[in-house]
Amino acid sequence: MNNIFIIAAENSAENYGSKIIDTFREKGNKYRFFGAGGDKFSDRGVDILVHNRNLSIVGIIEVVSSIFRLKKYMNKFVKEAKKRRADAAILIDYPDFNLRLAKKFKKAGIPVYYYISPTIWAWRYSRVKLIKKYTDHIFIIFPFEKDIYEKEKISHTYTGHPLMNQIKISMGNKEFREKKNISEDKKVLTLLPGSRISEINSLLPEMLETVKILKKKFNLEVFILKARNIDSRIIKDICKTAGIKIHITEQSEGYNMINGSDAVLTTCGTSNLEIAIIGTPFVAVYRVNRLSYLLGKGFLKINLYSIVNILLKKGVVTELIQKDFTAEKCSKAITELLDDPDRKKNLSKEFRKLKDILSMNMNPSEIIFEKMINDLKTKKI
Repeated sequence: MNNIFIIAAENSAENYGSKIIDTFREKGNKYRFFGAGGDKFSDRGVDILVHNRNLSIVGIIEVVSSIFRLKKYMNKFVKEAKKRRADAAILIDYPDFNLRLAKKFKKAGIPVYYYISPTIWAWRYSRVKLIKKYTDHIFIIFPFEKDIYEKEKISHTYTGHPLMNQIKISMGNKEFREKKNISEDKKVLTLLPGSRISEINSLLPEMLETVKILKKKFNLEVFILKARNIDSRIIKDICKTAGIKIHITEQSEGYNMINGSDAVLTTCGTSNLEIAIIGTPFVAVYRVNRLSYLLGKGFLKINLYSIVNILLKKGVVTELIQKDFTAEKCSKAITELLDDPDRKKNLSKEFRKLKDILSMNMNPSEIIFEKMINDLKTKKI
């Protein structure tokens, strides 16, 4: 029996981690997983030591205020990994926490595999020293990262982006609209306020103010796509305070919902790639604690925030960050997407380029499985 620690602190990480677990399961039942994750991990038989809702924190100030709690979780993970004699650890994204955890695992003699490389190409390049010292192998998802890890002589494998194999649309735009009883004369807008409670509290109220403005201009049907780990009551309370009724859609309908929308208003993050791959026009927004933003800005190497713009190396998608994230500016940007066919056509063209950049013939989880199992068999780790 091989015991493998795995941590996925956020929804996107849990999606990727679930595919890895599925691949291991397909190869046999001798692999036992334990660690941190959410309901998807639980459904796959992972022994959850800490639910990922307790790890999901945004911003430097917010992390500092939670430091003692996070340290307690970290010590718990290491203690359990030692007790269970873990053969390996898979750390997914979440760099500020996971690089510290990698150091402890390395000291304990547990091989560390890191998936979704820290964004050293965007900010805090100095973390490359920690990656080199405390990880045994890193799996990277963007082609331009290869040059960095080759230059730094860090053991790595390029897997391609996992989203390319995960996004499945089960019904067309027209079929989805019929299912939701949306008339042809209506425009459909979907809101993605985030997968963290702090994000929802910060972003959703302004998104709802945007909806109020847009409803004066358009015959609009609005949906909120709820992250799986978020309690619907939190969203309903914010909507009630704003005095607006909106349909709340579950994550299971997510890709069909996005595909059936005329436009999406979303947080910056993995969702940007998902929406672009599907091909729906969107506006990306974000806001964190002002002090967190000012502290973090000093480490930035780039002036773009949406991963779509970063990959395409230009501001294709409208970004409204911090003080620029206002209902007035959001409504103006969404109006352009709904009213301007040339804008939509240009976005569609750029999104196709993005898909070409991220394409990979093999399944990322298969690549990860083959590498790890080969190392375990040959005792390279």
